[in-house]
Amino acid sequence: MKKVTKIASLFILALAIQLMALPLTYASEKNTYDGMWRGELQISKGVKLAIGIEISENNKTLTINSPNQGMHDRDPSRFTIDGQSISFFDEGLSATFEGKVVDDKLEGTFTQGKTMPLVLHKLSKDDLNRMSFEGKYIGDLKINASSTLPLALHIAVIKDGYSAALDSPAQNSFGIPINEISIDTQKLSFTSEILGAKFSSTKSSEGYVGTFVQGMPMPLTLSKVNDKNAHLQFKPAEFGEKGGSVAVIENGKITTRFWGEHGPTTQYEIGSISKTFTAYLLSKQVVEGQLELQTTVDRFFENASPISMQALATHTSRLERNPPSLQKSMDPQNPFKHITREMLQEDLLAPTYLPEENKHEYSNFAFAVLGEALAINRNTDLANEMQTHIFDVFKMDNSYLSVDTVPEINNPAKSMAQGHNASGLAVPKWTLGAASGAGAVVSSLDDMIKYAEYMMLMSTEQNALAKLLFTPYTPTAGKFEQGLGWMLMKDDKGQTYAWHNGMTGGFSTFMGFYLDGSRAVIMLNNQASSFDQKAHQLLTRDKSLQSI
Repeated sequence: MKKVTKIASLFILALAIQLMALPLTYASEKNTYDGMWRGELQISKGVKLAIGIEISENNKTLTINSPNQGMHDRDPSRFTIDGQSISFFDEGLSATFEGKVVDDKLEGTFTQGKTMPLVLHKLSKDDLNRMSFEGKYIGDLKINASSTLPLALHIAVIKDGYSAALDSPAQNSFGIPINEISIDTQKLSFTSEILGAKFSSTKSSEGYVGTFVQGMPMPLTLSKVNDKNAHLQFKPAEFGEKGGSVAVIENGKITTRFWGEHGPTTQYEIGSISKTFTAYLLSKQVVEGQLELQTTVDRFFENASPISMQALATHTSRLERNPPSLQKSMDPQNPFKHITREMLQEDLLAPTYLPEENKHEYSNFAFAVLGEALAINRNTDLANEMQTHIFDVFKMDNSYLSVDTVPEINNPAKSMAQGHNASGLAVPKWTLGAASGAGAVVSSLDDMIKYAEYMMLMSTEQNALAKLLFTPYTPTAGKFEQGLGWMLMKDDKGQTYAWHNGMTGGFSTFMGFYLDGSRAVIMLNNQASSFDQKAHQLLTRDKSLQSI
């Protein structure tokens, strides 16, 4: 599963050549809105993203800014300034804003996959004088004498203050909310409630030198990125740096490639690809008549809201990304280990819902609940359910569900690869407790080949299970459609393939296959570093196996 604090960037930075802005109408000279307008877009509970526009030349130009994502002066595809109304559309970002100036505010809605309120304030002269503090600040947190952790703090100027977010790229954690921040020429301090952490420092020639406290005090110096130190920024690891396995299945022929000492039976945490296993169990119970897609959660969790199985499996449940109980006694090295079925029950009694129904919002919480509901429905646990109905049936002898409750004899780490974070440091394995339906499967390349072949066989035969799994239930902001667990995308030729990726603290994975059974790709890596673009290119034949 994706790292627990990992928050997807709102904007997808287009690689294509930017389209020039095409102003359609202009306001009169007396209604010029020239200047910089900034606000915060609330993505989910506690997660905000600084967004702004800059208008110049008496309303004749408009550019978009997202400072915390490093996006500045982006020309939208078109914009309109008409009277008090201001709007823009960006084709590359699939984003639209429509607003109206009210007093000193630009009040409107921002749409990118879902519609969200957005209020922009025009920055004053005093606000603009603080622009020298805006930017990216990097440093290495000294955990102990031999271990460091790179961090990046993003600061954006907003009306009368700052908006900030923290990245921990080695842990694949981005956009971590900062609740309070203060910065001037003498000191920098901030707090993050979600991390239970705070930082305080004083300015020196090296940067802001201070102490980061998260349980224990640790030295940290943050320096603003500039031309002289830009080379020190964190660079993601390449696939296979610590080892890895890849398989390409084409028209029944299997080609494999291995990195390091890895082989066909080397085991990996496959992370969120596990969600497709959970979705398969859901489809199987539906086909067998044991429940329906519209069966609701309150059948299994007392007094819970009536969320359907389909909504859980298609990320339209309106549940938060992660169970609220994740923050109770969370171990950063094994963050979901403590989650119990009782905790999920409590979380469901007072969930924080997303603002819109039937909108796609990726949720580990939803699949944790789905996995436990399926187990309750069979009067068993999810580990036994997967063993009986998937691993045994598909003869996946090197696969299991990694939960502490599974006896060691049934939890065979026969050839488990050592996981590494994106910095290359060895990290402990994950066990996911009652959240295991979201990402606890451990498997090998040989076993994942068997799984892929079975999925392709089902999809070509179009049996009842396949029709449930691979029906597109809802579009998403990422220009793909959502099946049960699987994401469905079309290549440049209009051919549909199913795919899912995964990431834990020490592993990153990908599996995809064409629904006509013509081709599949499996990539398993024992380092938490994203390689999704390469995986999609390999699947769609834009890259060769030898070029990975």
